[in-house]
Amino acid sequence: MAPPSITIRPPAPFTRTITIPGSKSLTNRALLLAALARGTTTLRGALDSEDTVVMHRALERLGAVIHQGPAEDRRTIIGLGGAPRSLSDPLGPLHVGDAGTAARFLSAVLAASPLCAVLDGSPRMRERPMRELLIALRRQGAEIKDLGAPGHLPARICGPAAGLVGGEHRLARPPSSQFISALIFAAALARAPTRVVLEAGTPARPYVDMTLALLRRFGGSGAWLDPSVIHIEPTPLHAVDLDIEPDASSASYFLALAAIYGGDVTIPQLGAASLQGDARFIDVLAAMGAEVEQTATTTRARGRGPLRGVDLDLSAMPDMALTLAVTALHARGPTRIRGVGLLRHHESDRLAAAATELRRLGAVVVEHDDGLTIEPPARAPSAQHDARELEIHTYNDHRMAMAFSLAGQVSIRAPSCVDKTFPGYFDLLGQLDMVPR
Repeated sequence: MAPPSITIRPPAPFTRTITIPGSKSLTNRALLLAALARGTTTLRGALDSEDTVVMHRALERLGAVIHQGPAEDRRTIIGLGGAPRSLSDPLGPLHVGDAGTAARFLSAVLAASPLCAVLDGSPRMRERPMRELLIALRRQGAEIKDLGAPGHLPARICGPAAGLVGGEHRLARPPSSQFISALIFAAALARAPTRVVLEAGTPARPYVDMTLALLRRFGGSGAWLDPSVIHIEPTPLHAVDLDIEPDASSASYFLALAAIYGGDVTIPQLGAASLQGDARFIDVLAAMGAEVEQTATTTRARGRGPLRGVDLDLSAMPDMALTLAVTALHARGPTRIRGVGLLRHHESDRLAAAATELRRLGAVVVEHDDGLTIEPPARAPSAQHDARELEIHTYNDHRMAMAFSLAGQVSIRAPSCVDKTFPGYFDLLGQLDMVPR
């Protein structure tokens, strides 16, 4: 049984090379594309977590054959050679849990497939926005019936027998880049070319770039025509052998630990050549005063003195907002985080949740529509509290748990929520002697 809380203490200065599990974003995209491709794909370094298990199981129900090797990070996928055409146990819903990638991407694939299925998720996933995506898929010819609140899961999705029509989608700025990636997947299965016109830009564009790069790796055709228009040609996909990069979001916590506590951390196989926008979090730490070094394939951060507050737009890497927010507790001067209003619609309202917990750690926090302003406490959090007295609430949100483990001497409530994307996270902290035995 998972413990109700786990005590964390600050690390002593350390020098470590830390191996990070595979990227969730890359793993789920690669699993999906492999299932749609012809032939057998091999994935090495794939993440094994709650979110990827959800995708794995859903694709198996849609007919893909997926084998997990003795090494948990290896998968072989025998693809369908196109859109799914059958669903095992058709009366049972495809359940996506809390996984936003699975919810949005599978909606698109179901809409492009000649079958009907109910897609459902956790209570929190039922609250997260789907409306603009479902409207766009209806316009392409899918029949979608709301089974709960309009524009949310659960929904019954039936694809047209002849396939989606293609053509043009015009979107105002969607609440998640996952909507755009989902439409790219749908367009790859459509009858005719598709243009996605983003009238007010896209949040977290690096995730869309990642989707396009992987689509092309599997033989698909999709590219930006200009900063607001994506063109996708429906093209048969083929199997590949693919190495999945370490998860840059997960790496950020260890890089920040080094910057905060005087450590020296190297992350192998993750560098400037990464497809992940969050690999640029190293630039945030540099702006705060850490020493950083990044080659094409490695990233290193060293803490060499006090950090300073920053004023940064993180719209290209919104998942890094919580890592920065907790790092800001240890900086001199205020930090302003901008461009991350979409975080209110994730596993928790991350802006409100972070503000609440930062205040309990002694910070003065102002919530904005698009972010936070954080005035750090005069003394570091670890010098103010006893871990038994200060318990961090995680709101069943993996990023809240991992980010606030950087705070100092604290107790993290419901730590098992990290299993969503990083099941071994607290084991790695234990190797840094941050988890008392």
